[in-house]
Amino acid sequence: MTSTFSKGRKGKKIVIPPELPDLLKQFTKDAIRTQPEDLIEWATLYFSAMIQGQPLPVRDNLEKATAPMSMDLSPQSLTALHAELGKHSKVTKRQLDEAWKSCGLSQDLLKHITAVGSFGNEMEWIKFFALGCSYLGGTIKNAMIHACYILNIDSSCVPPDGCIPFDTFRYLYTYLAAVDGEVAQTQLDHALSQLETLSKNNNGMVRVSDFINSRKIRLG
Repeated sequence: MTSTFSKGRKGKKIVIPPELPDLLKQFTKDAIRTQPEDLIEWATLYFSAMIQGQPLPVRDNLEKATAPMSMDLSPQSLTALHAELGKHSKVTKRQLDEAWKSCGLSQDLLKHITAVGSFGNEMEWIKFFALGCSYLGGTIKNAMIHACYILNIDSSCVPPDGCIPFDTFRYLYTYLAAVDGEVAQTQLDHALSQLETLSKNNNGMVRVSDFINSRKIRLG
């Protein structure tokens, strides 16, 4: 529901965009996590990346301090991991460890993601992949943008667009929403209903452009 705050100088109501509170909440959390030296400059980079659908400039300073020689997860490294492990529906912890080490990624981050997913010695790769996208994006919407880019199966879809089958999108989004725990079922159902309708006009595909700037589709 769109909220109104007060009347302006000419008697017009000031409309508060429904997505603004969540946007500011996530921005504040990311700013606290990153601790930028120049907040204004960092905020400019942050919102520019959000508009362009690019990875947000968010970093875990503690992880950087404890593992200075390890690389942080990037879209490129997650793509490489998916190319190696995505052929399997399930992977073992050993397979993941070996692939992770080959990319020179932080072991602390690996432990963090496996803990969030409550993964054991064997896991569904697509769920680990989803949490990797979540780490990159910071929000569910940005996580799904990364997923669409990495899993894109339509060569005609190029950044800032990307396409994945609706069923794949639904699985990833539903899983991330469950892990997040803050997406209402009504919001989830509405978003999926809207995207399913749009996908029927695009050969069953969900595109980044379907939801990245949509006011009707709020992923979380």
